[in-house]
Amino acid sequence: MADLTIIPRDAPRPATADRGRLGRLFNGGERYLPGQRKEAAGAYLFIGPTILLLALFYFIPLIQTFYYSFTHWNPFSVQRASGAGLSNYRHLVTTAQFLSSLGHTLIYIVFTVPIGMAVGLALALLLNHPFRGRSVYRTLVFIPYIAPIVGSAFVFDFVVSPLGGVADGVLNSLGLPQINFLNQDPWAMISIIAFSVWQIAGFNMVIYLAALGAVPDMYYEAGLIDGANAAQRFRSITWPLIWPSTLFLLMIGVVNSIQMFTQGYILTQGGPLTSTQVIMEWIYQQSFVSLNGGLATAGSVVLFLIGMVLTLIQLRFLGRRYAVNLG
Repeated sequence: MADLTIIPRDAPRPATADRGRLGRLFNGGERYLPGQRKEAAGAYLFIGPTILLLALFYFIPLIQTFYYSFTHWNPFSVQRASGAGLSNYRHLVTTAQFLSSLGHTLIYIVFTVPIGMAVGLALALLLNHPFRGRSVYRTLVFIPYIAPIVGSAFVFDFVVSPLGGVADGVLNSLGLPQINFLNQDPWAMISIIAFSVWQIAGFNMVIYLAALGAVPDMYYEAGLIDGANAAQRFRSITWPLIWPSTLFLLMIGVVNSIQMFTQGYILTQGGPLTSTQVIMEWIYQQSFVSLNGGLATAGSVVLFLIGMVLTLIQLRFLGRRYAVNLG
């Protein structure tokens, strides 16, 4: 294959160079040499199916979502949607149930993300050093993350069931009163948070294990020579060097948490009395139960904008270079 050498901006242009605007647009502003245009066309041919799929299943539905958010629309009716203007968005900011679902989502994020990261980091620190059976323990911790959420939720439901569950047995042995974890406020939200932490801890552990494995041993050796204890070595060496991975897990955890649906729907169905209903469950109720597609898509647009803002924050933080001071 010919070398794809690009002519610098300030270099003299050969007479045979392609001067098409389209070529410069897809080539970072540079011009293709003879022969490069065919190779570029081949590259565009390969990415064409991906662009088509993105257009069909992402961009076009996204545009339709924005459109229907300004209409009165029944997703199961053959009648055309009628214009609603900004009434759906005005209804959102005045609906107590929607605002409460945003509050429940915020509570879920505030507790699930940092606790899940802390548990993942603790497990990574425990399983980072070599010992017999380490791979088995790593696998056992990671299994809940790759297991189907529905199956894991039913297992968790059995654990916290007041009818002979493991938690019920522990409470009885301690002489404590019975607790219906999934149907009693605030234990229902606590149970969902605990289930989510159990599920994502394995993924966080794997990311932290990769980060810990990239820390050079010479830093720890220098810390030992200087007389630093384990806590000082973690604070001055380990934590600064795994900080980029921590930011990655933080932003990914927040973005995934605002889209949480299956865990809450399987365990509590938003109850008791919508005390655990998050924004995705509210959108589901509006769309498939109340058949108010316009209001549901307006809520989806709000969720999309929140996720986009968080993604921009993620790109800003993860795009930086982190200078670590080990002095």
